[in-house]
Amino acid sequence: MEESDEDEEGNEEFLERLMAQTGRQMPRRELEEHYAVLEELGSGSYGRVVLTEPRDGGSPLVLKLMLKEQTERRAFLREYCIALCLSSHAACLRALPVAFESDTHFAFGQELAPAGDLCALLNPGEGLAEELVKRCASQLAEALDFMHSRALVHRDVKLDNVLLFDRECRRVKLGDFGLTRLQGSAVGAMSGTLPYSPPELCLLQGSDTLELDSSLDVWAFAVLLFSLCTGCFPWAVASSSDPQFEDFSAWQGGTAGSEVPASWQGFCSGALEMLRRLLALDPDRRSPAIEVQKYLSLPWM
Repeated sequence: MEESDEDEEGNEEFLERLMAQTGRQMPRRELEEHYAVLEELGSGSYGRVVLTEPRDGGSPLVLKLMLKEQTERRAFLREYCIALCLSSHAACLRALPVAFESDTHFAFGQELAPAGDLCALLNPGEGLAEELVKRCASQLAEALDFMHSRALVHRDVKLDNVLLFDRECRRVKLGDFGLTRLQGSAVGAMSGTLPYSPPELCLLQGSDTLELDSSLDVWAFAVLLFSLCTGCFPWAVASSSDPQFEDFSAWQGGTAGSEVPASWQGFCSGALEMLRRLLALDPDRRSPAIEVQKYLSLPWM
């Protein structure tokens, strides 16, 4: 999964060229003049995702709208171009060749995931059926493997960013590449969603930075799998201040007298082995995401 310095530089140069070309060709158009908004599918600090109908009579189109006052043009172009580059993979949400800017927004088109996201499927304290979890695990492992082979780190793997095309999870896709960066990029303290952040990121303070590596996504992926199986997070934050994480760390580190933490006792031995390998406290010892495939034939719960 590792890339040489030359490969990483080549990826960066390619992305820069694609961003520059896309920026030059991007038209200006006002949303209301060209599209009728049918439904809001999601919203956040970035803006919103809406289902629209082109006023010229074309097929319905999902648009991600990003407020200009909160989004730099370069950040928009990076997210859109990365999404385009990943669209060839079946488990990455497909970006469409539609991008424009209005007076107030940047916008790009993406495919519709009609069944929402994984958050909508989970009830607090109740895990999904094992078959559904394994379907998600297999597809997401492939998506992450594809990204990591291209020296990209998603940085925001979480339930909200896994989109569903049916409620049986036969087809799921990893989406939202707004935080995605090339491996080796520097990130600061607490960049990411706390329950999913690995301990090496949680330890950063002030102006400290960390070089991005695929192991960050692997940790978040394992937390996501735990959540799918149990309906809850394994901890609030991967820090010594969190009792649940402390119990896990003692067990993971083989501290004398430590037992399998209570919230982990519903897992079968194969699943425990898998999760321990994905959640190695040393990021250099974490298994790649694709290794999950080896455990799909074993019982998990």
